[in-house]
Amino acid sequence: MVGLSLNVPNAHASKIPGTKVVIINFDDGRKTQFTHAKPILDKYGFKATFYIVCNYVDNKKGFMTWDDIETLNKEGYDIGSHSMNHVHLSNLSQQDIEYEVGHSKECLEDHGIQPTSFAYPFNDGSDNAKIFKIVSKYYQLARVGNNPISYLNCDGLKIPSIQRDCKAYTNTHRLTYFDKFTIGAWSHDFSRMVNSYNDDGQFKRFIEVVNSQDKFNKGGLINGIPIVIYHRLGEPDAIDYNTDLKLFKKEMKYLYENGFTVLTMADLAFDDKTNQVFIKQLHEPEISGKIAGVISNGTSVVQKPLG
Repeated sequence: MVGLSLNVPNAHASKIPGTKVVIINFDDGRKTQFTHAKPILDKYGFKATFYIVCNYVDNKKGFMTWDDIETLNKEGYDIGSHSMNHVHLSNLSQQDIEYEVGHSKECLEDHGIQPTSFAYPFNDGSDNAKIFKIVSKYYQLARVGNNPISYLNCDGLKIPSIQRDCKAYTNTHRLTYFDKFTIGAWSHDFSRMVNSYNDDGQFKRFIEVVNSQDKFNKGGLINGIPIVIYHRLGEPDAIDYNTDLKLFKKEMKYLYENGFTVLTMADLAFDDKTNQVFIKQLHEPEISGKIAGVISNGTSVVQKPLG
């Protein structure tokens, strides 16, 4: 997984005693993400990244409208690109990849949105040099799956690893194993499907995933961050990739009551000098009890406990 480092110049956030972090993603732009998930996120002061499939907007039943997406953007949510049509990029010509990847950024910009990251549809194409080159031309970061945590120095999945930073290419001009355009995340829905979890089992796994950072984040140093991906929210007729609304509420309450700092993908950046991905800004210097620091697009907010 791509490493997430707080060792940024003039920053005091390399040590964060007693604080855990998590990034929340929503893929595809489902309508229920706006109608069901957003009110719960708002309740706790959390922000998230919504990855939008442009040609689904205002065109496909069950998906958000441009009014919905523009509202999210105005309220400080992060909007990322998930292509124009949600197709396998590996099956396309270079011209069509340019359309799916590049035009989807232009599509969002036409609605006043400045996307900084891209999520590969079907987790496909990040290891293809042609696709990688096009994605890196338009975006600052890109996301893949499917792993519970993003590690420091991009070496978490190879032990021992010869990869020591997040450069895209090796000295022999081959794509590295992980880099800033292959930031890994955990698909909540895929995990449930392959393991046949019921809601109790999925909640238990969620707790395991978001706390898996404990093994890597010692003494307040942040060396790994879980990124959690959701798709459908509370859609009773959905067979796969759906999270029951009660379960989602329970999970967000767990993050809040256990003092997690909730970030978006826009809170991440890349340091070209050290070849590291880092968090732009974490939270206010003092957080105590159940008060959670909440970050949106680099802006720090301290949220009081709910009654």
